Amino acid sequence: MALLLLNPLITVAKCAQIMEFTLKQIKKGEVQIVSLSGYMGNDEFCQVDKTLAQLFDQKHELVILDLTMLSFTTVMILARFLVYWREFRRHGGELKLVGLSPDLIRLAQMAGFNGEMDFEPDLTTTLKKLTELSKPKLRPPPKKKK
Repeated sequence: MALLLLNPLITVAKCAQIMEFTLKQIKKGEVQIVSLSGYMGNDEFCQVDKTLAQLFDQKHELVILDLTMLSFTTVMILARFLVYWREFRRHGGELKLVGLSPDLIRLAQMAGFNGEMDFEPDLTTTLKKLTELSKPKLRPPPKKKK
């Protein structure tokens, strides 16, 4: 199984370095945050798949996938994220990925992600941008006829 290194500071995978996988789901206003940490192989992805499918089925339109604390994943999982990204987009939503390493950003761009539009370096910036998207746009008052 091919693994991708998400954190460039870790160069060798040792048993002591492999962190247990955790998934946290947080709601901030209209934005849903799915925060992943540790080692995520195909078995662990089942939890993420279930969570993203529920958010999609419940018609949540603004979702952040926080990968800042994720230490490892597979190429197949990145491809699965791309499928979800396209589905959210196709139905008028946004799925933003946060915290990808430069190597994974390049790979994801080759797979079809738009680096400027779909990746953010930190959660705070992404949350602010998506919160702005969720605010109702005010129409200007009608012009008075003279």
